[in-house]
Amino acid sequence: MNPRTRTWLAAGLAALAAAAAGYALMARAKPADGGGGGGAMPPAKVAVATASQTERPRYLAGIGALEAHRQVEVPAEVEGRVAKILFSPGAEVRAGQPLVQLNDAPEQGDLERLQAQRANAKALLERTRRLLPQQAATQEQLEQAQAGFDAASGELRRLQALIDQKRIKAPFDGKLGLRKVHLGQFVRAGDALVSLTDSRTLYANLTLPETALPMLKQNQAVLLQADAWPGRVFEARLSAIEPQIGGDTRTVRLQATVDNADAALGAGMYVSGRVALPPRPDAIVVPETAISYSTHGDSVFVLRPGETAGSFKAEQVFVKAGDRQDGTVVIEHGLKAGDRVVTSGQLRLYNGAPVQPNDKDTLAAAQERRS
Repeated sequence: MNPRTRTWLAAGLAALAAAAAGYALMARAKPADGGGGGGAMPPAKVAVATASQTERPRYLAGIGALEAHRQVEVPAEVEGRVAKILFSPGAEVRAGQPLVQLNDAPEQGDLERLQAQRANAKALLERTRRLLPQQAATQEQLEQAQAGFDAASGELRRLQALIDQKRIKAPFDGKLGLRKVHLGQFVRAGDALVSLTDSRTLYANLTLPETALPMLKQNQAVLLQADAWPGRVFEARLSAIEPQIGGDTRTVRLQATVDNADAALGAGMYVSGRVALPPRPDAIVVPETAISYSTHGDSVFVLRPGETAGSFKAEQVFVKAGDRQDGTVVIEHGLKAGDRVVTSGQLRLYNGAPVQPNDKDTLAAAQERRS
């Protein structure tokens, strides 16, 4: 590097140092000016609510599905060809009402033959009984006649049962589903013909964590909600508790009974359920919007008196949030009844920030107007 270059470089560095020193002096002198543009930031306007102590309902929440009190896929008991379909899909039927008739022509022919054989065996038995006192028949002949009559009666009953099996009937009162067979179709024993459901009473099969087992008792109130009926709550009663904990899921299964006289619910529907527990009498409750969530923990901003009369500042308080219901949350610890907490505008706040409280939550009011 030649001497001229070193001279220009030294001059440039000196100029930069002088500029930096001047900027620092100006920055230190700016607060002392007292000008109108350098005043403190105005208090942040925030919505507030008061933490209240109240009796709080408690629930154990779970999910599950509905099952009809009685539901079955009506099967064919024996194989055969469908000769008659005696129902309409979706119809209400009574117990014992015929649904499907399988071809029973061969059995009807055998029925006449067996009826004649039984009648002949009965006549022989009666004649032998008359002849026995006259010593015109022996005791052995009477026993043989009795055995012949019993055998004919047994064969006749067996055939009548087979004929009855080929006339498929509804096992209970209920509503039929869609038809699964057609006229002339050959069915095997066990083939489903149509579904039959009695949904006047339903079972809600729910699952809860295993820790809930000590708190469950027969006949507890259960509140059910279904996606098909938003906003509507169905009341049920806890009717059965599975004593064994699921080995894979570590959950307990329970069953609640719900009346479905209005047919609003259907078997197979997804439901969410809440098992009612004794209420908590002294819960501290705040709006759910007051909670700020972060990796450091849940917190709220509490209003504290400011430096001057009538002023307020925000203090960040870490809390433990508990049960949530209907837009409110229980605070397990960190707050006391009467504390005023910020419910809207937390993003602009920091610990000690000056605030101007507004009891009306403008954000919540806007959301209500839109809904």
